[in-house]
Amino acid sequence: MDSSIHTLQRCLENICKVIRKANDVLCGISHPSVCSEVLLSAQGKSYISGVVEIYKVSKRVEGGMRTHGFVNEALQRSVKDIELLWNNLQAFLTFSPAVLQTLPTEACLNGMVDVPQPDLRYECCGVCQSQVSMETEVASDKDILSYNECRYHTSCANFWLNCVDLNLPFTPAQKQG
Repeated sequence: MDSSIHTLQRCLENICKVIRKANDVLCGISHPSVCSEVLLSAQGKSYISGVVEIYKVSKRVEGGMRTHGFVNEALQRSVKDIELLWNNLQAFLTFSPAVLQTLPTEACLNGMVDVPQPDLRYECCGVCQSQVSMETEVASDKDILSYNECRYHTSCANFWLNCVDLNLPFTPAQKQG
């Protein structure tokens, strides 16, 4: 349990850094028209799309925390910090309604937390600790990867390898269902 909490904490801390950096970049732009131009550029859209994917990982981590009942003050504080940074980032995105419209809805983000299906079997993602289906017809190959006897959401593994550590965390498969 301690290693899972440590993994989640490292993940959340680095998500916080990425979203804070995005805020700092946009905050450094002096005029709303320039901010809008940056956000509408191909590079700006790609950058924001990547930040959105990282925010989705944070929502999966929240789901993993709920699924396993991880109640930890540091984890809760990190989740709260991420939410504050995300809300601030969205304020910058109002300078570009076209980009703002591409963001996932709150309902979609809250849907990142998987609700177990009683007739399916699950393992937990080695990064976010939320559920990963073991059923091949439910989990497409592009969304789930297996490595070292552990399963991962591809976006979680990608974030971890690019922003946290060069080695994926290993958490013993916790099978459910």
